[in-house]
Amino acid sequence: MVDQSGIGGATRNSVQALVRQGIDVTSDPNENYDLLHLQWVGPRSLYHARQAHKKGRPVVLSVHTLPELIKGAFTCSRLISPLYERYLRGFIGHMDLLVAPSPLAAKRLRPLADGHPIRVVSSGVDQDRFCYDQEKRDTFRRKYSLDRQTVLAVGQVIPLKGVETFFEVARLLPEVLFLWVGPRVSPLLFYSPRFEHLLRRRPENVRFTGFIDEVDAAYSGCDLFFHPSHGESLGLVILEAGMVGLPLVVRRLPVYQDWLQERENCLMGEDLDEFQAAITSLLSGRPPVLAADGLAKKHGLARVGIDLLAAYQEIL
Repeated sequence: MVDQSGIGGATRNSVQALVRQGIDVTSDPNENYDLLHLQWVGPRSLYHARQAHKKGRPVVLSVHTLPELIKGAFTCSRLISPLYERYLRGFIGHMDLLVAPSPLAAKRLRPLADGHPIRVVSSGVDQDRFCYDQEKRDTFRRKYSLDRQTVLAVGQVIPLKGVETFFEVARLLPEVLFLWVGPRVSPLLFYSPRFEHLLRRRPENVRFTGFIDEVDAAYSGCDLFFHPSHGESLGLVILEAGMVGLPLVVRRLPVYQDWLQERENCLMGEDLDEFQAAITSLLSGRPPVLAADGLAKKHGLARVGIDLLAAYQEIL
């Protein structure tokens, strides 16, 4: 589940960014290393953090999931969220440095950090992979029989990501195809009779692909990116879509204020009418898009590698 989420993508980006800086990276904590960088807060991670400290090696933690992002992502999430917050606070006590993917995430993490230093490092986007490709577009559209204008969403199929909003907007625009790329979370982790009923009654113009390796081709193969998520620590998929050059429609969330400008490089909304109007406008006219060079400068792997190394050097 974690590997197929934004956390998995951010982890792979971090590894690539370090390798491009000439740093040797291993995923085996039993090998010799100078610093341990954790990307997930499971019990095995805590075990390896303790082992690292016994050997005198510092430990860094990237915090991707804040307690408020638990809601709508797991069964009984409103009960789990305060427990997770307590667990996360204790987990952080074993860290030497925290990494947050955005300034807002860092701000919200600070009350849990108990004085631990926090550095902001973007989750990153690989500009070599995420760029528009006409051949990929043609192949993807043939493979998934995309015969009309197509609106794309990428993410796990959970309420937090705005699946219900995606369906409701699709009903308002029956002439447009709506494609959701991403895995269905196991019912063992998230189950809701209401959500199951919602999925079974999805509009006829909505399709699911499940998890696919060629997500970069999906961006090239579609005409607009719609991200109605109710909460993000950064919005990695928006970075990827923007790098490819897709016009963007996103929910108006505070986390985007540091790198998205409404009506300059995206359109934002909060209700169905705003989303419908934004999508209709962008599909019929000249859309505002993110400048790929600006994205690469702030969120490209070169920047991520430099920022990670600077953070590491503080505690080595």
